[in-house]
Amino acid sequence: MLMLFVPRDFSVETAATLDAAEFSTLTNGMGRLFADYMLDVANRLPTLTSADSPSLVAATHAMILACVAPSPDHLEAAAGPIATVLLERARKVIQTKLFEPTLNSELVRRELGISRTRLYNLFEPFGGVMHYIQHRRLLNAHAALRDIEDRRLIFQIAEERGFSDGAEFSRAFKREFGYSPSDVRKRGKSEIPNRLHLQDAPPEQRLNELLRRLQG
Repeated sequence: MLMLFVPRDFSVETAATLDAAEFSTLTNGMGRLFADYMLDVANRLPTLTSADSPSLVAATHAMILACVAPSPDHLEAAAGPIATVLLERARKVIQTKLFEPTLNSELVRRELGISRTRLYNLFEPFGGVMHYIQHRRLLNAHAALRDIEDRRLIFQIAEERGFSDGAEFSRAFKREFGYSPSDVRKRGKSEIPNRLHLQDAPPEQRLNELLRRLQG
């Protein structure tokens, strides 16, 4: 069981809203989103620092109000953490079905139960759903290529991850990492470039970036 205690002096608005919802059970969609959000926060707390606390508190505060009293203003304020929960759900779907040929944007949309427009907006920062899927497949291929126990041909590794053309895989791999699949095998490259830097993000995007890091 995971329990959340909210001090009454945390926010007058929050206290009044929670009082009004006393003894109620949150069984709607927002309730399930909030449960997923809290479980993810609990799992990722060891990776956070004290500097992350203000942003995390603000996000949790917004989620509480949006869940208990889902007014347009509260939902708008919680747009960031809500998007993060949906992204985490999408990430799990994609990771589970990563090798399946049928994995595409429509499959992800159905699994999340959201509109095409909402799905497009969620993945716009990543260049779209299919771009994100390819990114995850390339990361997985990179791990397989630097695994000294995996001696399969490069084409076999590529084909398992949805690439039917070896040349296409090599081009995509080099665009992603700056070196070729054969370089990984020959030189044992193990570092994957990290293109996300929190300090480089505009202030209004830092909260969303922090929350995305909760995904691991």
